Amino acid sequence: MSCCGTGPGYATPLEASQKGPRERLLYVPALPTGPNKHDRPDYLATVDVDPSSSTYSQVVHRLPLGKGDELHHSGWNACSSCHGDSSKVRRFLILPALVSGNVHVVDIGTDEKSNRSPTVKTVVKGAEIAEKTGLAYPHSTHCLGSGEIMISCMGDPSGNAQGGFLVLDDEFQVK
Repeated sequence: MSCCGTGPGYATPLEASQKGPRERLLYVPALPTGPNKHDRPDYLATVDVDPSSSTYSQVVHRLPLGKGDELHHSGWNACSSCHGDSSKVRRFLILPALVSGNVHVVDIGTDEKSNRSPTVKTVVKGAEIAEKTGLAYPHSTHCLGSGEIMISCMGDPSGNAQGGFLVLDDEFQVK
């Protein structure tokens, strides 16, 4: 979702609050709870927050992801870090999963229909991340001005606390 003709996002938070359109949809990671929580998948809930919509305040779509993943801090492939680069578009939601170590890349699309029913573009497997970087437990996602994605990881595959930063290129490949 491009906003202002100069790339995604705004130059400052103040500009975003003054000039940005009101969000019409929210994407909310949802985790199952209870004794059988690992038997059901985490999912991404799409919530309609447009007061003029007939489905206002309702979950309009559920996208099942991995079982027992424990989705964590999501982020976009492009954001205000890319402000000024009109080739960048906020289209992919990046969802790291603490338990599995996977990183789900969800295509939100570029039109209202696809925005309401996102799909999985790809999943970067935790085993690949561990093998290539020695990192595990992906936590928080940040877009970079280069178009790359940086994800903080809380440790290594053995559970040691020495973490680091995973970088995905703009095709969602581990660097």
